[in-house]
Amino acid sequence: MINAELNQDILRGGQRLPLHVLDQVLKVVSRELAVKEKKEISIAFVDPKTMKYLNRTYCGKNTITDVLSFSLEDEQMFGELILSYDQAQKQAQERKHSVRDELVFLIVHGILHLFGHDHERPVDAKKMFTIQNNLLKNLHVNPEL
Repeated sequence: MINAELNQDILRGGQRLPLHVLDQVLKVVSRELAVKEKKEISIAFVDPKTMKYLNRTYCGKNTITDVLSFSLEDEQMFGELILSYDQAQKQAQERKHSVRDELVFLIVHGILHLFGHDHERPVDAKKMFTIQNNLLKNLHVNPEL
């Protein structure tokens, strides 16, 4: 089972992801990926300036991104997801769906990266996006985001 520590201190009330939504995401992803042992992840929201810095430092891209995934070699922590609420909100508006659905999409996408999935090569992208789309459907989120 995947468990998460969620830090959304920088978000205001209505922006915060409800914990029951996160719990449902973790439950569905754990079941679909057949996660048997306990996996702890950390999820944190950061401001745009910090996200741009992290993306430049760790990915070599001098832009703001929506989600970054960091796998950890720590016995107690499996990985970290860093999210930009501002970027998620912008993408939700562009794609004409809710910020909640965009955040669910980003968390699912980030968790798949933590489990070794990638979308750099077409064959890998097809595999990852098939899994991602199935997860989103099970979470009642349109996978055509």
